[in-house]
Amino acid sequence: MFKKKILSFFILSVLAFSMFAVVGSVDAVSVGDAITGTGSEFVDVTDRVYSGTEQSTTIAQYISIIINAILGLLGVIFLILILYAGFLWMTAAGNDDQVGKAKKILIQAIIGIIIVTASYAISAFVISAVTQVQVQ
Repeated sequence: MFKKKILSFFILSVLAFSMFAVVGSVDAVSVGDAITGTGSEFVDVTDRVYSGTEQSTTIAQYISIIINAILGLLGVIFLILILYAGFLWMTAAGNDDQVGKAKKILIQAIIGIIIVTASYAISAFVISAVTQVQVQ
């Protein structure tokens, strides 16, 4: 029974927090223009895309998008590990082994997020230095 509660807690946590990793950036100006406009904005966009005047995405931008997606997913995994460790600690009820396991998970998760943050800083620096494209 207890394992079912833990499993359902993690499944709900993953579902609740995974939407933050999937949501992309939206250009608020173009959305606002499209909502308040007469619909000609869509025709203008398709004309620019098919005529070749639309900016093309470079390989560096694709790489930065992939890096940001992976690091966002790792951030969600970090959050899940912190929640799991906190749940273990709060339900330990004096069990030293369970508290030790929770502390171990917390320490490993914090070390992991430090490594992820350092890798983001290094990759952003390298990409911006090589291609003059800023990683967001």
